[in-house]
Amino acid sequence: MSLADRLGEERPARPGKPCGMHYVFEALSDGDAEALRRTLAVPVGDPQRLGSRQISSILELEGHSVSMKTVETHRKGACRCDSG
Repeated sequence: MSLADRLGEERPARPGKPCGMHYVFEALSDGDAEALRRTLAVPVGDPQRLGSRQISSILELEGHSVSMKTVETHRKGACRCDSG
């Protein structure tokens, strides 16, 4: 079977639960959610960019348990929130 055949037969993965960031955004006020979106959108190389570990730590202080890896994956658009 060729690669083209295999790719043609493959079906998209069924979406599951959203990533942990989805639940953080649901719990935040509109203003805080927008501030978090802006923070996550700061591009790599920008001196104002906070690291994913920093964001995770700040969220933890605010009572949201989300790992650095979850923040990083969401930030890259590689989580289920952006699938489809």
